[in-house]
Amino acid sequence: MPSPAAAMSAAQQQEFDRIMRLDLKTLSAEAAGLIVRKYPNEDWKRYNFPNYVHTGRAAETAYRIAIKKPEILAANRCYCFCAVLGHTTLLSCFRQDGRVDGQFDPHASGCGICNGEALLSFLWKNLGASDAEIERGLARKFESRETGTPGRK
Repeated sequence: MPSPAAAMSAAQQQEFDRIMRLDLKTLSAEAAGLIVRKYPNEDWKRYNFPNYVHTGRAAETAYRIAIKKPEILAANRCYCFCAVLGHTTLLSCFRQDGRVDGQFDPHASGCGICNGEALLSFLWKNLGASDAEIERGLARKFESRETGTPGRK
């Protein structure tokens, strides 16, 4: 539990909640805009993304986040049932074995939950949310209240 001094302000919490309510298309647009602002001169071609990364704006932006901010994804679990694939963190959905230097993993390219979690985590971290606040937000959005297991509400 973060100390009161480390907790988000009321304005930050309001923005955190607004971001949580965004649909995937809007969430993708906001995260893509932030990536461009943070890395305006980045040569994305140098990462040699496999073709499956380019399946849509959400996936492409989420894989870019996995390259530039892997620590954000590594700090959180995934809620899409991918543990059966051996995934231990959200980063595992984008990079094999959850390794920063690992090969790309195709799983997230077709998973809206993984992409949504990466986009949310990136925007929330930029807002100033702690890893614990991000994890609680992801759990609130994606964990089933009835069973306490991963899944969409």
